[in-house]
Amino acid sequence: MTIDPLVASGMREHLGDIVGPEYSTWDLPGERDLNIKIAAGEDQMVLKVYADDDRQWLLLQDRALRHIAAPDLRVPQPLHPDIVGLSDGRVMRLVSWLDGEPWSAIEPSEAEAEALGALVARVDRRLAGMQVSPGDEEVLQRPFRWNMLQALELRRSLAAIADPDVRAACEWALDEFEHHALPILASMTHQPIHNDANENNIIVHPDGLGLIDFGDLVLAPRVVGLATAIAYAIAPAPDPVRAAMPLIRGYHMQWPLSPVELEILWPLVRIRLVMSVINAAEQIAADPENAYLLISQDVVPRLLLTLTQASDYLALCRAREACGYDPSPRARDVRHHLRTAPARSVLDLGAGRSAWIDWSVGSSDPRDPYGVTAMMADLDVLAGHYAEDRDVYRGDAFEGEERTVHLGLDLFQPAGSKVYAPYDGVVEIVEARPAVGDYGHVVILRHRTAAGTPFWTLYGHLGPSVLDDLAVGDDVTAGALIGVIGDEDHNGAWPPHVHVQVLTDLCGMGGEVYGVAPRSETTLWRSICPNPNLMVGIPPGDGASDAHPGLGREGIAAQRRVRLSRNLSLNFREPLHIVRGEGAYLFDADGRSYLDLVNNVAHVGHANPFVTAAAASQMATLNTNTRFLHDAIIEYARSLVATLPDPLSVAFFVNSGSEANDLAIRLAQAHTGARGWLSLRHAYHGHTASVVDISPYKFLGRGGEGARDHVRVAELPDAYRGEHTGPGAGAAYAADFATALSTLEQPLAAFISEGIVSTAGQVTLADGFLKDAYRQTRESGGVCIADEVQIGLGRVGERFWGFELHDVVPDVVTMGKPLGNGHPLAAVVTTPEIAESFHNGMEYFNTFGGNPVSATIGQAVLDYVLDRRLQAHAADLGEYVKDQVRGMRSSHPLIGDVRGHGLFLGIELMRDGKPATQEVSDIMEFALRRGVMLSSDGPANNVFKIKPPMVVQREDMYLFLEVLDEALRAVR
Repeated sequence: MTIDPLVASGMREHLGDIVGPEYSTWDLPGERDLNIKIAAGEDQMVLKVYADDDRQWLLLQDRALRHIAAPDLRVPQPLHPDIVGLSDGRVMRLVSWLDGEPWSAIEPSEAEAEALGALVARVDRRLAGMQVSPGDEEVLQRPFRWNMLQALELRRSLAAIADPDVRAACEWALDEFEHHALPILASMTHQPIHNDANENNIIVHPDGLGLIDFGDLVLAPRVVGLATAIAYAIAPAPDPVRAAMPLIRGYHMQWPLSPVELEILWPLVRIRLVMSVINAAEQIAADPENAYLLISQDVVPRLLLTLTQASDYLALCRAREACGYDPSPRARDVRHHLRTAPARSVLDLGAGRSAWIDWSVGSSDPRDPYGVTAMMADLDVLAGHYAEDRDVYRGDAFEGEERTVHLGLDLFQPAGSKVYAPYDGVVEIVEARPAVGDYGHVVILRHRTAAGTPFWTLYGHLGPSVLDDLAVGDDVTAGALIGVIGDEDHNGAWPPHVHVQVLTDLCGMGGEVYGVAPRSETTLWRSICPNPNLMVGIPPGDGASDAHPGLGREGIAAQRRVRLSRNLSLNFREPLHIVRGEGAYLFDADGRSYLDLVNNVAHVGHANPFVTAAAASQMATLNTNTRFLHDAIIEYARSLVATLPDPLSVAFFVNSGSEANDLAIRLAQAHTGARGWLSLRHAYHGHTASVVDISPYKFLGRGGEGARDHVRVAELPDAYRGEHTGPGAGAAYAADFATALSTLEQPLAAFISEGIVSTAGQVTLADGFLKDAYRQTRESGGVCIADEVQIGLGRVGERFWGFELHDVVPDVVTMGKPLGNGHPLAAVVTTPEIAESFHNGMEYFNTFGGNPVSATIGQAVLDYVLDRRLQAHAADLGEYVKDQVRGMRSSHPLIGDVRGHGLFLGIELMRDGKPATQEVSDIMEFALRRGVMLSSDGPANNVFKIKPPMVVQREDMYLFLEVLDEALRAVR
C-alpha cells in the first residue's frame, strides 16, 4: 500500500532509527484509527495513526503495555518512547507485531477456549497492579461508547436498530442491566481492564494466544472484561452458553471468580452484545463504506436474541459448575429444607414395608409391568434410585444427547394409588405429556423454604384426572390429594409408579424440564435437582437412595480441575481412569491392564484378599480410638518393633508418612531442646509445613522459599553423577556434611535421611557416608532419623529396613506407605529415652492413629510379608532385573546407571553425558501403551523408579524388560 506522505515523513523523521529506510507496508482493519503493518527486514511492527492528539490517553496505553510485559504473555510492546505528532494534528505510535492468525479465522477447540479465558485473566490481573493516578482515572472513565458502565447512554440510540425483535431485546437487556447488574458492579473493585478481547484482537499462534489493541482500556470491575471476551468468543457456537464454559473455567483457574461475579455475568454478556448492536447501527449509518464495522453483525443480533430467550438460571448453574461451585446457588438451602422441614407423605405407605429396584445399566431387575408387580408382592412401596445411570430411556421423549441419569425418585404402587403434596404450595404446571416414555400426566408445584428460597416438586406418570382436578395457580396444602398413579395407558407406557423430583429451578423448560440428565451433565443436574428421598424418606435398605453415578474419564478430569487443587498432579499425558487393582496390576475403565511398577503403597498387592478380609472383619466388629484397651494395637506394636534393632522399642501410630516425620521433628526437638536441622539435597520427607521446611526437594524447588534459618542442606552422596565418585566418595561426602553442619548457627536437633534417596532418583548413598554422618550428628548433640516411608518393610531385599544397608542404628524410625497396603497407616518407633523426653506433660493423642482397624490391617500386611518371604523374593527378583538391564547397555547406550536394592531400583538414562529427560518421558508413554506403568524422578526427571507391589513375579518383569528394550530402540 502507499502510505500517506505526511505519515511517511513523520516515520522517517521520528521513527527512522527503528523502521529503517527499506520497508514494506500493509493496511490493517480498524474501527476508529489507521493501522499499518510494517515489515523492515526481519522486524515487523504496527504503526497506529490517530486523528485526535490525545497524548495522555496514548501514553497511558503504552504504560499499560509496559506494565504487563512478561516473557510468557503475548501482548504488543511500545517500540518508541514518545507519541509522534504530525503537522495536521494527527499523532502516531509504534508497537510490536504479534505473529499468528486471528481467532475469527479458526474453529477453536475447548482447550483453546480455556486458554483464552486464562489469557484475559492474566492480562487483566496484571493490569490490576498498575498504578493509576487521579488523572489516569479521569482518562479511563472518559465518555466512551465501549465502556459498559456507560451503557445506559445507548438508550437514546435504540431507534437506530431496524429489527423490532432485536430492538426489544436490547431494551429489555438495558432495563435488566440498570436494575440488577449495574448496582452490583458499582460495589465492586474498579481497575484498568483490556475491555476488547474480540475475535480479531485475539491472536492464535503455536507459542500461545496473544492479545492486541489496548485502545479500549477502561476502569471497570474485572468481570466486565470476561463478559466482553465471552460475548465475542461464543457468537458462532450452536450452543453459546455451553461454549462459554471452557473460557470461564480458564479464567477462574488463573484468577478465581466469586459467586457474585458469576451471578451478573450473563446480563453483562448481553449488554456487551447490545453495545455492539447499537454502536454498529450508528456507525454504519455514519460510515456505510467501513467494512470493519460490519464484522460480527451477522451473528451478534442473533446471539443476543438467543441469550435473551435462554434461562439465566441454567446459564448461571453451568458457570458455577465450571468454577467448581455447587452449580445451583439455591441447592444448599433447599437441601436443608428437605432434611429438616416436616413433610407429609407423598403416598399411603401402610406398614412401611419397602424395597429398592435397580434399573442401572447391567442390572437384571425387571423393567416390565409384570416383573415389577411381582417384586412388589408383600411390599407397601418399591422405590427406584435417585441419580441412577439407567438403560431404559429411549424414544422421542429423550431426543438429543443421550440422557440416562435419573433425577427423581420412583415410587411403585398399583395404578390408582393416591399421590399427596408434601408441603404447602402453588400449582405451577399441570399438563398431559402422552408420548411413549414421557410422563403421561405431570404436576409441578412451587414451594418456598423457611428462608424464602423458591423450589419446585414434580410428580410424573399420573392419571388423567389431574387435568380436571387442578389448575395453574391453585393453592395446595400439605397432605392434599394432587392425583393418582396412572396405568400404562396413561403414564407414558411405564409400570405404574410416580416419579417424584425436586427442582431448584425449572430452567426455562416448563414441563419439559429434565427428569433424566445427560451423563456428561450429571454434576450440574444433581445440584439443580436434589435427592427427593431427603423429603420422602424411604429407608435405603443395605445401600443408599443416591446411586452416585460415575462421571466417566472426561467428566472426572473436568471436575477434578475445579473441585480439587490444581497442584494435585496426574500421571501421564493422557491420565488413566483406573477402576480396579489386583496383585501387581491395575485396570482402567475400558478393561485394559497395566503392570504397576510405580505403586509401592500397595506393598503386598492391590486388593490383597488376606488384608481385605482382615480389614472387613475388624470393621464389622469395632473401630474406635486408643483411649480404650484393645489387643490389636499392642500386638501390632510388638510385631513391628520385633523387626527393629535395640533400643528402638516405643511405637507411635499415625496416618501418613508426612505425619510420621512431623512427629519425628517434635520428638527430636523435645529430646535435644534444639531446632537445628540437616537434610540431604533433593530429599523429600512430606507435605506438612514443618516437614516441607526440612525437605530440600520442596523448599529449593518450584514454589519453594529456600531453606529456613534453622535448616542446612548437606550434599547428596551420589557416587554416580555427584561431585565425588569412586571408592573415596563416601568419605568426601562426609566431609561435605561436616562443612554443612559447621555453618549451622544454632544447636542441632536432628539429621534425617532415607537409606536410598527416592526423590533424588533412587540414589544409593555412597559407601560409608551414613555411618559417618550419624557419628557427626550424635557428637553434635543431635538425633538420627531414618525415613523408611518409601523403602521399609522388606522392600530393599537384603535387609528389612533401608538403614540396615548402611550398618547403622537410628534413634528414630519413621514408616508410612507400605504399612497399610493403601490404608492410611504410618508409624514412628524410637528409643525409651527419647519417648520419655516427649512425655513432658502435654498429652499426645491421634484420633485415628493405631485404631483397631488400622492396627489389624498393619498386622495383616506384616504377616503377609513375613509368611510369604517377600523380603527374599524382593532380593532375588531385584538382582535379576538389575542384571538384565545392565546387560542392555551394550545395545542401548542411553542406559547410564542401574542402582538400588531389592524392588527399589533406579534406572538413569543419559545422552552424551546429559540427563535424557525427554527420552524418559517418551519411554513412559510408550510403555503405557504396551501395558507397563512407569514413573520417573530425580532433579532432571531422567531416572525410572522401579518400586512395584512386592508380589510382582518374574514373569511380570519379563514383560517390563521386553517393553523397555523395545522403547529404547524406538527413542534412538
